[in-house]
Amino acid sequence: MGVVSCTVRAFLAAWFALFLLAFSPAGAAESYITGPGEAARAAGRVAEALGKTPRVHTIRITEKEVNLVVEGAGTGDVDEWRVRQATRLLFFQAEIVGGPSARSAPAMVSDLASGLFPLDAVPLAKADQVATHAIGYAKLEGGGAVQSIEISRRVNLLPTPSYGDIRWAIYVASPRESATVYADAEGTIIGGDLSNTNRARQMDFFRDEDWPKEAALESLASVIGSKPIVRDLTVYPKSVQVKADHPSLPETTVGYSWDISGVTRSPITSPMFPGTSALPGFSIGDVDLSKLSMIRDKAKAAWQNDKSTMSYMMLKLSTDGPGKPELRWVVHFTDLGQPGEMTLFSASGTVEVTTDGTVRAANLPDARKPKRNWLDPATAWQTLDTIGEQFGKNARFAEIIISKDSMSLLAEVPDTPGTMRDYNANDRGITASSMMMPWDAEFRPERLFRMQDLAFFSTEKLGALTARTFTRLQVGSEMAVARYTFSIGQLMSPDGSFMVPSPDGKVTLEIRLEAADGWKGGRITYSSTGEEIDIVMP
Repeated sequence: MGVVSCTVRAFLAAWFALFLLAFSPAGAAESYITGPGEAARAAGRVAEALGKTPRVHTIRITEKEVNLVVEGAGTGDVDEWRVRQATRLLFFQAEIVGGPSARSAPAMVSDLASGLFPLDAVPLAKADQVATHAIGYAKLEGGGAVQSIEISRRVNLLPTPSYGDIRWAIYVASPRESATVYADAEGTIIGGDLSNTNRARQMDFFRDEDWPKEAALESLASVIGSKPIVRDLTVYPKSVQVKADHPSLPETTVGYSWDISGVTRSPITSPMFPGTSALPGFSIGDVDLSKLSMIRDKAKAAWQNDKSTMSYMMLKLSTDGPGKPELRWVVHFTDLGQPGEMTLFSASGTVEVTTDGTVRAANLPDARKPKRNWLDPATAWQTLDTIGEQFGKNARFAEIIISKDSMSLLAEVPDTPGTMRDYNANDRGITASSMMMPWDAEFRPERLFRMQDLAFFSTEKLGALTARTFTRLQVGSEMAVARYTFSIGQLMSPDGSFMVPSPDGKVTLEIRLEAADGWKGGRITYSSTGEEIDIVMP
């Protein structure tokens, strides 16, 4: 009897084992995200159930489930299939395929067909590798883990909602941080939203030295290209903004933004101001962010106020000054006022700094502008020295007029020999004038001189001649110096001759005095040796 009983129990056990093998679902994967090839295998079971490779709208992968939204039988219909892990008989892990279940089609884009793609268009077999790369890109504290992967076509909102390229969105999380990392259809990481990471929250591009400057430029170059089409590049505390010529629309610009999450392109375009397209641009390869802290410190020193905030640092190509176009950083500051003071606009200004750290201009608030009198002989020569440095030692001038707070220069364009141009200089810097008298535009080499040709009229000599002018014109404090004019001769006529010619063909100086109302004045013209060659009494 005992032998029969054992035989029966063994038979029943064998029969039960065969039943489980024959009728229970397939064994489940440990993880569809981290298991090599498991996501592809699970999706393959849906294709097997359908008897074909489906066209898919969305693939969603979690550790325990693969969800596919596929094209339905009718036009505009979609069905959902689920491959998931389940527990049978309290301990047995099984994989269950469920579907199809009818679902409402996504309503944002009316053309559903354009949002579909073949299941084999994405390499699900390497989902585990994509997940590992996403963790490395996110760089969460403690590493983090991938919670989900969603694959679908991007939705472009402008000009009208439409489907775009296939994108992987990999959600990575740790106890205190999270990020969404993006990959292209092949699973190559192309960017991410890292705004909810401590790294992004604490990063300040103005203050920090170790933010990824090279990575920023490489990412921007990969999108914009290497052509000189950039109009300006602006650094903010947490982003780098670029305005560049549109790749296909003429007379139009488009914006790009880089932050720690990657590069995005603005869907909005802007028309250029008339004439802008003819001006040169620069390329991303021309940008050097490694010297940003030096530029910042030079600008802060020129701003001369520690109680201020820096708003942005804009790099642009300056074409208004003498010589070739020059890259300059325009650093914007706002002074912090006392409680209750309205200082947002009145206390703002900029400092312009070249890429090697030379301060070209400091546009300070009105209340802090230096009260410089450019007609003071020492100030006049200090300004002339600065002008000479910017134009270059071989620059040639036809006329230099100094007034109380500015200077007008008629000069040969340094990098375009034989071309004349008017320039204006003040505390904001040097800018080229867009208008000229026809006779000023004519190139006459006989009327040109170099800055060193003014050497006779030194600070001391200029002061002495000014005092002499007051004496000879028999005036006192009722008049003041209105301007100094340096030229080969004075009062040039349209035919190129001078009403007051130079006796030796060298630079002359006219000192003009005027009353406060400007109605009364007189002048004396001095030769290159200080002789009086023309006097007009008040």
